[in-house]
Amino acid sequence: MASKLKLNVGWHDRLIRIVIGLAIIAGIWIWFANERWLALIGIIPILTAIGGWCPVYEVLGMTTDTTVTRES
Repeated sequence: MASKLKLNVGWHDRLIRIVIGLAIIAGIWIWFANERWLALIGIIPILTAIGGWCPVYEVLGMTTDTTVTRES
């Protein structure tokens, strides 16, 4: 049975992740012309922002989503 992923990334965190992801993509695209495929690294924070779930937060038991109530 598949487990449902709980959102653990709040909207402030999502906005920051999108900005950081776009900055990584732009920076690599501009300064490393021969290694532009490295810009794919910037997709990771963008995807976690869109999905609202971060596997690192899940492992650490963290959440920045204020709509979630913590279970004891």
